[in-house]
Amino acid sequence: MDETGGFNEPQRRRLLASARYADKLAAEIEEILRAPESKSPFAKYRPDVSLHQARLIRSHLARFGEHLGRVLSAAGIECGVPQFGALHSIRVDLAFLRIAVQEMAPEYLRGYGDLPPATAAELRGLCGELEGHIDGLERNLALGSAADLQARLARLDGTTKEADLLRALDRIAGETELAEFRATLLHLVEKAESQAFEVAVFGRVSSGKSTLLNRLLDTDVLPVGVNPITAVPTRLVHGPESRLTVTFVDREVRRRPIAELIEYASEERNPGNQLGVTRLVLSLPSQGLENGLVLVDTPGLGALATNGAAETLSYLPQCDLGIVLISALNPVNDEDLNTIQALTQAGIAVMALLSKADLLSPGDREKVLRYTKNEIFAHLGLATEVYPVSAVRDGEGMLDEWRTRILSPLFERHRELAQQSLRRKAGALRESVIAALRVRLDAEGKTAPAAASLFGEVERELRTAAGELEDARRFCLGATDEVRSLYEFALARAAKVIVESGGKRPPVEIVRETAEALAADAASQISGRLIALAEHLQNALRAAAEALGEDTGTLDPELEQSVREMPRFQPALPDIAIASPRYRGLRAVARAWVARSLRSAVSAELQTGFTNYGRNLETWVRSVLGALQQGFNERADPYRARLARQMGGSTLPADRRERMQSGIEELERLG
Repeated sequence: MDETGGFNEPQRRRLLASARYADKLAAEIEEILRAPESKSPFAKYRPDVSLHQARLIRSHLARFGEHLGRVLSAAGIECGVPQFGALHSIRVDLAFLRIAVQEMAPEYLRGYGDLPPATAAELRGLCGELEGHIDGLERNLALGSAADLQARLARLDGTTKEADLLRALDRIAGETELAEFRATLLHLVEKAESQAFEVAVFGRVSSGKSTLLNRLLDTDVLPVGVNPITAVPTRLVHGPESRLTVTFVDREVRRRPIAELIEYASEERNPGNQLGVTRLVLSLPSQGLENGLVLVDTPGLGALATNGAAETLSYLPQCDLGIVLISALNPVNDEDLNTIQALTQAGIAVMALLSKADLLSPGDREKVLRYTKNEIFAHLGLATEVYPVSAVRDGEGMLDEWRTRILSPLFERHRELAQQSLRRKAGALRESVIAALRVRLDAEGKTAPAAASLFGEVERELRTAAGELEDARRFCLGATDEVRSLYEFALARAAKVIVESGGKRPPVEIVRETAEALAADAASQISGRLIALAEHLQNALRAAAEALGEDTGTLDPELEQSVREMPRFQPALPDIAIASPRYRGLRAVARAWVARSLRSAVSAELQTGFTNYGRNLETWVRSVLGALQQGFNERADPYRARLARQMGGSTLPADRRERMQSGIEELERLG
């Protein structure tokens, strides 16, 4: 043969097509051999091939494939390179798989007849369970090389006592096919890797936030003396090199030199955040940020109707400590008090710092500290500590004292609590894995009919609880949409109250009270639904634990704690002057007049306030629902798998029984 094998182009194409078809048939035979390993409920082939036959067939198929490749190569026919990435193709198939699962939901069965509510709830829960599996798969695909937990845990050696236990749990769960514990393991590894302590700094313009942060980190990366952007908190984290990471509303991520920060973080260069920046992260090789400390420079919270305040409020659940910076030259005002109140309502520890304290004499400094502390207590009823600080060299002793005596112990305490939480959860996971292995070893054909019935009922209860998650999501997100349109109701109701008061109360007071009452009523419905959901989820988990003989005291209390205190509605309203005509007996005319006057005076501010509050509530709801779903699934998935194994009772191969027994013994030693 010559270098083309002696074939012309049509002959080579024909041979290549036949070879591809032959390779496809060989691949189908391999799929048939793998059929017994499949857990599909729609099995196509009976498993009537013995293990010896399967090994023999695979050996011949391997030789066939190798020989086919050599024949084509000798004939000068190139097979070509693969056209599609496996990862991309899997993700595409998962997208269609998600759609197929979503179309199993009760809404898609309406045209086929009525569905009983209990059946609809269980079916919705089933769809939620299936989507949860898809979510887990997609999360692991997105991790890439980070999906190798063994490698990540090896890097944690010496930093946490739980590294050995987590490494053993990951290996044993993989060897014994306990995939249901993967999500919990991943969550614990992430907690072990990032025990971050986020300290967010709030303050009025010219309060010295950027100067103070620069001084704390011994750097000058934060621009001083510029009007900050009104929408984006800036996170300062530790990194091997100085770098700015900018995330935009379309999820595009850019890595830029730190010198370009002002291009994104100043009102002058980015007016109204027209660039659509959603996240700014400064990575700095600073000793002050080692060991997990994260500092966050935030927009103010005082004017809650602004976009900046809305974005800052949505950030709050990530914050561990809020620091409110109050200038020693400007007494504490409503903006400072509103910020402290918002932090407290979000369940965040808060302290106040008196900046530029070096400009006061020691006597005046003590007076201002005492006055600030008293004002906070008088208006908010909070006994908040206030500490003097200064960013200039002459006053560095105050800053160093605060950092050493106050901030560092808080940071260490946070790390200790995070370590305790990790230790507790790793221990609970160890017990769950041991229990799952024992159940599997003991469940071979031993499940009594009565027990099987109980397990089936518990499984349905878990499924119904998962369905309630989706129902609550729809209700709560729908309610946040309705909040955005409440301003019209607020104007109409306020107009009625103003007319009935006969001018005895200031109109702005009535408008604010009416608007806050409407917002509070909507918020209480959302909060009540989420609290009921958390109780339902916890009860379903408790029933599963009891049915499986597990100590219900091991249930994680953090599930019900996920429903934190909600954001509060505080509209920024101007003064309102209404010259209402006096229509005797014609209250409807008077209400219409007042309503028009209110619409002209405060409609824009009220609409902005309700729109931003609806957005804040939506962010809060999504955060709470995400925490509830993650916490529930981390416990429910192992229970579901154990219940299925209890009801299955299939015989285990001897080598797999040995691996399970060995895993139990190893985990007991690590306890």
